[in-house]
Amino acid sequence: MHVGLLPKMNSIWAAIRRKAVQRLNGFLLARLGAKIVRKFPENFDYSRTSTENGLTTLHVTDRLRGRSSEISLREGTSDWLTFDQIFVNEDYNLKALKRYPELLALYKDACLKGTPLIVDAGANVGLSSLYFHHIWPESQIVAIEPSEANFSVLRRNTKGVPQIQSLLAGIASKGLRLKLVDLDAEHNAFTTELLEPGSEGGITAVTVPELLQKFPLEKGFCPFILKIDIEGAEADLFSENVDWIKAFPILIIELHDWLYPGKGTARNFLRAISAEDRDFIYLGENVFSIRNERQS
Repeated sequence: MHVGLLPKMNSIWAAIRRKAVQRLNGFLLARLGAKIVRKFPENFDYSRTSTENGLTTLHVTDRLRGRSSEISLREGTSDWLTFDQIFVNEDYNLKALKRYPELLALYKDACLKGTPLIVDAGANVGLSSLYFHHIWPESQIVAIEPSEANFSVLRRNTKGVPQIQSLLAGIASKGLRLKLVDLDAEHNAFTTELLEPGSEGGITAVTVPELLQKFPLEKGFCPFILKIDIEGAEADLFSENVDWIKAFPILIIELHDWLYPGKGTARNFLRAISAEDRDFIYLGENVFSIRNERQS
């Protein structure tokens, strides 16, 4: 067999497997309400290496770049759904966008100037941060997660990855204290609310301007991606102090009007983003907001 044909045949076979599994899962979901057939990712291989104390460890390898990560997931939790979304379906894969060549050029330019900056707001157990690390390896990634339970797994998953800095905090429009709400929700569905000034307890709130001051352009940090999945708290984040939108060429956000009907949690984001010269692309659960670069 000609050597050059092998990668092409492997790619075709992988596509056939994914399509077959997609159809089988659709059949099973319709009749049994469950997905029991494994999906095959396009760019990552993964295998189970151990299960201990309610944590299963997966060895995940990026086939394109040869990088690997050890990822721990809690048994019987939404961690597995999140893993599917990020490493199997690749919900944050910018190659799905027609503007990908332009975005890749922005990344390369940021690497030449210094360090691309990626902020992962609502990092959960760190899977999205690890995905970004695999795809954009020269980036400084800031993983922000307000739940202590999630944060402990995030720290475990990102241990030994110096490019990922983790913060036990929530992201907000102003630097007050926050409280977690919906504590009975799945581990990927906690949200935060601002506490009244002077209230005791709570968790730290960080703002995007504070993060940009901590990782400034003057020290070579170039804002690149801001990913936001904060379960409705975007209503506060975009309520005021939103000049930072201009700094990030790529915003990725999941909106949550579906989760909080009648609350209008997306309203402030839509108002703020509509004032900017940016594309608005809906893919799966996420909005990709891409800054339009205009030549003067």
